[in-house]
Amino acid sequence: MGFLLLAAFFVLVLVTKNEQGKKLVKNVQVSIDATKGDPFMDDGDVINLVYSRHDTLLKKPLSSLYLSDVENLLINQPSVKNAEVYFEHNGNLNLEVELRKVIARIKPDSLPGFYIDDEGMTMIWLAKYSPRVLTVTGYLNQYNRYLKDTMIENDLSTHSKLIKDVYAFAKYVNNSAFWKAQIGQVYIDEKGDAILIPLIGNEEFVFGELKDIEHKFDKIKRYYEEIAPKLGWNKYKKVNVKFDRQIVCK
Repeated sequence: MGFLLLAAFFVLVLVTKNEQGKKLVKNVQVSIDATKGDPFMDDGDVINLVYSRHDTLLKKPLSSLYLSDVENLLINQPSVKNAEVYFEHNGNLNLEVELRKVIARIKPDSLPGFYIDDEGMTMIWLAKYSPRVLTVTGYLNQYNRYLKDTMIENDLSTHSKLIKDVYAFAKYVNNSAFWKAQIGQVYIDEKGDAILIPLIGNEEFVFGELKDIEHKFDKIKRYYEEIAPKLGWNKYKKVNVKFDRQIVCK
């Protein structure tokens, strides 16, 4: 009796799967969660990408489609963090896409550079959309110069120290409404020091290596709250906070 029930179950599964495979795709629906990622792609981009590889999906039987291939095609796009493709009984084929959120851009001279996302992963620059994020420019291969080698000279995406430090720095800045509104660019000078260029004011802050972030920002805050009001705003061109327990104004 048990064997017959098990056999009947497998037959039912096969019949159901066969009937499911005969169903035609009536509609292709794209869903992009706009609250999580940056708009590097829209619904039309997703459809065009899928159709460029699979022609049209409409009116095709489900059995002729390899949904995992469509899913992998989407996931392999630089701006896509995750994707899920699934079919519904009503004939809808759903393409759900989650895009990446970038928090910083590393931009060498005369090159588009690349982004760092909110998980510390690098992502190529895309012309479709340019988010307003912290930008790091200058003598990028001089940052933490003892790491300098041929690979870093030719490909900054291999400069793991720079990427790791910029990621931590950008996360800190993004978590503060004040610093996010104030700090728009970091310039790496010939010595490999990070120079913060505020959006407001003429001062530049010599940060040195992008570490001890909270401590150094506390000193910049002290400059804004105590030194500048007393000695005069825009009196100094450079404020050095890279040394421990020192604020050097020039």
